[in-house]
Amino acid sequence: MDEGLVALITAGVGLIGGISGAAIGGLAAVRGTRLGAETTARATARQVHDQGMINHEHWLRGQRLESCRALLAAYDRYAIAASDISRALEAENQPSHEMWSAIGQAVSDIRNSYFQVRLLVSEDLLQPSRALRLHVEEHKESLDRWAEAFLTGDDHRAAAEQAEEDRRCQQLGDLHGELVEAARRAIAERPATN
Repeated sequence: MDEGLVALITAGVGLIGGISGAAIGGLAAVRGTRLGAETTARATARQVHDQGMINHEHWLRGQRLESCRALLAAYDRYAIAASDISRALEAENQPSHEMWSAIGQAVSDIRNSYFQVRLLVSEDLLQPSRALRLHVEEHKESLDRWAEAFLTGDDHRAAAEQAEEDRRCQQLGDLHGELVEAARRAIAERPATN
């Protein structure tokens, strides 16, 4: 064989080998780049998901705090209105229409706040919220009975209803304290992160 032909064949084989090597190297580089991009995309998606979960937990915690604050603020309005009526009855004065209107609005505010709490909080906070709401309504009924006994002039019944209102008032204070403590614990808990 001629040296020129051998060189040409060798060059052709070298060219084919070079092209094949470049193609294989290029494919490997493309595959490596694709795998790297997929890994980066998965890591970014996971990071975005994790950050979204953290943001949601912070938002939910804020909503829980706001719902508890609204319930406690409504309770404070109720306590003031109930105290005004109680003082009027103790002084043997008929409570004014404004006093009854204020306590009615406070009870309504407690119910509305409780329903928001019920949607957002865990059972350990829901139970004291429910107990406070129910007891507020029972306390309001005892004030109604005391006022009715006062207005009818039944001193014996009025004294019994006053004693019942005093007992329920003490229970309200205890339930309020339990709710505040449960809310404090719930607020202090750190949100779970994945």
